[in-house]
Amino acid sequence: MDAAVRDGQVAGGKKAKGPPRDPAHPLPNGSEPHTVTLGEQRRRTMGCGCGDGQDAGGCGGHGRQAAFQPDDLARAAMRRIPHKILVMSGKGGVGKTTVAVNLAYALAAAGHTVGIVDADLHGPDVPLMTGVEGMRVEAGDQGLTPIEAPGGVRILSVSSFLPNPDAPVIWRGPAKAGVIAQFLGQADWEGTDVLVVDCPPGTGDEPLSVAQMIPDADGVVIVTSPQGVSLLDSRKCVGFARQMDLPVLGIVENFSGFACAGCGRRIDLFKRGGGQRAATDLGVRFLGSIPITEAMVEAGDSGKPLVVSTPDDPASVALAGIALAISADWTIADDAAAEPAAATDRHAKAPGMTRLGVTAEDMSGLDAPIAGHFGHAPVVTVVEVQDGKVVTVTTVPNPGAANHQPGQMPRFLKSLDVDVVLTGTMGERAKSMFDAFGIRVVGGADGTVRQALDAWLRGDLADWVPCGNHGHAGGGCGGHDHGGGCGSHEPASEPVPEAE
Repeated sequence: MDAAVRDGQVAGGKKAKGPPRDPAHPLPNGSEPHTVTLGEQRRRTMGCGCGDGQDAGGCGGHGRQAAFQPDDLARAAMRRIPHKILVMSGKGGVGKTTVAVNLAYALAAAGHTVGIVDADLHGPDVPLMTGVEGMRVEAGDQGLTPIEAPGGVRILSVSSFLPNPDAPVIWRGPAKAGVIAQFLGQADWEGTDVLVVDCPPGTGDEPLSVAQMIPDADGVVIVTSPQGVSLLDSRKCVGFARQMDLPVLGIVENFSGFACAGCGRRIDLFKRGGGQRAATDLGVRFLGSIPITEAMVEAGDSGKPLVVSTPDDPASVALAGIALAISADWTIADDAAAEPAAATDRHAKAPGMTRLGVTAEDMSGLDAPIAGHFGHAPVVTVVEVQDGKVVTVTTVPNPGAANHQPGQMPRFLKSLDVDVVLTGTMGERAKSMFDAFGIRVVGGADGTVRQALDAWLRGDLADWVPCGNHGHAGGGCGGHDHGGGCGSHEPASEPVPEAE
């Protein structure tokens, strides 16, 4: 009987020798040699982390205390990568991994340093499609070292830890979450500026873990095929992204027609246009259609991504266009932030200076009313404070005011190098996104920017005031009709001190 990995231990016709493997140390460490196991790497870098003996201050099985929680390490590591993209599908068999791999290689061809995390733990096909199947992962001082595939794309997949290609992975949720945390937080992604995460089909453990560990992701690309059953499940992915406050970058329709090589006639094997209709119905962007081609089928099995091996193939052209559409958003965001960044001189903060961001209704600076809806605020008033005095005040238009998306405001304020955001109330999920960017949230602000700033300087504002009316990621509670606070704080009577 072929070996299987069951709950992190090798199992097959005979029971694996030794004690049962802890789900916190999930990858096999059996008779076949491995360069490194994830459990071994976890113990090297952060202690066991299994949770045993925590009351006693350490793990009873290994005698080591976990220095950090794996999820926290993952979130901290992901903050250092500028762009993160989750690729999802509602069901299997729609070419999700093909899209993820080619998207990564198209971005690499555009000059980005790209990594792929294969979070499809039960069907880890990324190594096969990138030509690194059978290669083992090594570990260094910075953690697991992703495999560098041809073309310079870095790969990290559970496939590199399995005893053989036929070994199934039979894990429960905790083991899967632990491995994903290690791939994200205990790997050397230094220098990577784009990370593509290939999630398994559906909205289960793995996508949930990824979404929780990368709250500041650029968003989700949802891959579907044109037929109804796939579209139905794709709608669930859109709902998942919205519940997790992740932007939906768009829907991709794969298998969108086949052109006969002999007569040139187009045959819609799986119908056509369903992805675009779903995108319109759900109010998300349609990124494009990818036709079925012989070259695409051959590329998937050869280990040479289509956009590299056959760049002029119709499917390759479509994939490159999708990558361009996604990365164009980064350019637009960078351009929108460029002028405000220069105005605030973001790289020249003096020691002891704090830069605050306060969402406002207009461009009147300190006298502007605080915006009632955080994410849709027309303006951000950026205030630099040093030694208890206001040094500079800059008003910056909010580029996402008209079409607010979850995670957009934290990214924008980070581009302005804001240290603290003053707001009325904010949902827990929204606060976690600001936390992921290292921005402190201070709640209870009300009235004008000047009044909120004065209250903050006097220490009257709380660290965070959760909004009980809804969980919108935008920030301020839409249930208030005044300046974005909850009305529990009186306006400040003394003026904000300004530097001469």
